[in-house]
Amino acid sequence: MGIFFAKVLSTLLFPPAANLILLAVAWPFRRRWPRLVISIVLFSLGSLYVFSTPMGAYGLIQSLQRSPALVSGALEEPVGAIVILGGGRYRNAPEYGEDTVSKWTLERLRYGARLHRQSGLPLLVTGGNVYEQRLPEAELMARVLVEDFRVPVRWRETASRNTWENAVFTAPLLAAAGISRVLLVTHASHMPRSLDAFRRNGIMAIAAPTGFFSRPSPGRGVLNWLPRASALHASTRALHEYLGLLWYRLRY
Repeated sequence: MGIFFAKVLSTLLFPPAANLILLAVAWPFRRRWPRLVISIVLFSLGSLYVFSTPMGAYGLIQSLQRSPALVSGALEEPVGAIVILGGGRYRNAPEYGEDTVSKWTLERLRYGARLHRQSGLPLLVTGGNVYEQRLPEAELMARVLVEDFRVPVRWRETASRNTWENAVFTAPLLAAAGISRVLLVTHASHMPRSLDAFRRNGIMAIAAPTGFFSRPSPGRGVLNWLPRASALHASTRALHEYLGLLWYRLRY
């Protein structure tokens, strides 16, 4: 239940829900405190606009993408495994007739499979259930890796419900295999929180980020300042990571 309510609360704290809630709360007081309400309206609409533009989203997310893309030389360091973090599921996918991985997870799996082919390192996938009793996310990830990418999976961690638990439950699996250093695959914006969780649980993780939010091209001109759903989604993910970093510092 704690995980569920945390997810609900985080949704309400981020745009567009937070902007709409702020407007709804302020509007009844428009005659009593007109200047304050006008300021709140301008702030709500203005921040929603900025967060919805590619330039605004990039400005918000770029400081999270501080781990550079992995270079081939890093694979020469003594690394024992590749750990791929789950990024959600695609529920009741009609084209597959069952649950499968989300597009976010698929991006991580694709890159993890590529690293496996380059290095020969064994793969560990991690992810359980958050809301309901379904096939654990790690099992869905392993299925995609084996059936679609034709690469083997050595370990499946199926109990975790968040990034911290990914690290907690992965640590004993790696320790049993005598592995202390891994390549950690997740989205670039998610990497700071992931590295912190794994390293604080005794795993020396080397960042192997994927799914970067690229700097908007100057050639697109005014298009970089026009609202887009994808930019708002990127901004929301960035705000989620900033809150997650703070919460992990306070909670764990």
